[in-house]
Amino acid sequence: MNKHEATLISYKLTIDKKGRVFTERSVSEIDDLEKKLKPIMFNTLKAVIRTAKAELDKIHNKIEADLNGRIQ
Repeated sequence: MNKHEATLISYKLTIDKKGRVFTERSVSEIDDLEKKLKPIMFNTLKAVIRTAKAELDKIHNKIEADLNGRIQ
């Protein structure tokens, strides 16, 4: 990624040296960008991030349930 780009949302599934699997969701706070973006773009980004967060939470819960079911 170059200095003119920013990751707004990411999701990661990781396994560590001990074999533990975990997920991580990261969401950037974009409120500081409101004055730098056109209103339509800012509002679109807010809506897309809100939707992505909700969908990634569903994925996270499903993966967590699958992992917990296999570990026990």
